[in-house]
Amino acid sequence: MYRVLVILFILKQCCGFLILRNGSLEANTLITFNEPVNDKPLPIYFDWRSKNAVSPVKDQKNCNACWAFSVIANIESQLKIYKNDEKLMSEQFLIDCDHDQEGCKTGSITSAFANIVTRFGGVLLEKDYPYQNGQQKCTAPNPPPYLVKVTGFKRVSSDEEEMAKAVFHFGPLSAAINAASMRHYKSNIIDEPSDKDCNPNDLDHAVLIVGYNVYVDTHGRETPYWIIKNSWGEDWGDKGYYYLVRGRNACGIASDVSFSVVT
Repeated sequence: MYRVLVILFILKQCCGFLILRNGSLEANTLITFNEPVNDKPLPIYFDWRSKNAVSPVKDQKNCNACWAFSVIANIESQLKIYKNDEKLMSEQFLIDCDHDQEGCKTGSITSAFANIVTRFGGVLLEKDYPYQNGQQKCTAPNPPPYLVKVTGFKRVSSDEEEMAKAVFHFGPLSAAINAASMRHYKSNIIDEPSDKDCNPNDLDHAVLIVGYNVYVDTHGRETPYWIIKNSWGEDWGDKGYYYLVRGRNACGIASDVSFSVVT
């Protein structure tokens, strides 16, 4: 079901679904993060957009490379949070040059993070390797004119309370998701799909969790939800954002979650 915040009857055409592969990673490239980060109570509401730490919504168009858009959006936020540096980075670089993924067909968030750390050392700027809406031959300059260095990444526990702590303490999270319910998403509503309508075990898209909140209706019922940045342009959803019920692994949102380390 949907809980309506503002009623808008605009349906968007959605595209860009893909099947994410589970990356097979060496133990030294995969940092498991499942311990409590802090026992201090979290604020009820937190949104990294209010800290100017989220880059503009992008549009993957006809290339099913949501994995690259999620990864790059994560690094862009980490750069702003920890370096106070605003730069747009290149999804095309990953699409063309990370040959462990399959460009516009499929990819893995964690595998991409691992390759950025161990193989590339970082990512190129968008202006140096602009988006082409398709996979092409890797033409990354060597050495690159500028490289945003990424030194690690961390997997996050599937406990959604721990996820909220990670969002608050470390920054936005890249996450795999089943996009079935997003196909019919309307602006400014909290999506509460059933597992039947949105199987949490069938992950086929990648997004960025930028915050969380709790909606309280006129009867006092509380609905915790995630604030999610998508990569289908600002004309989709709430100016490119999606609000999904929090606390029950809706659409598999807690199944594969990670973030980059920029130092």
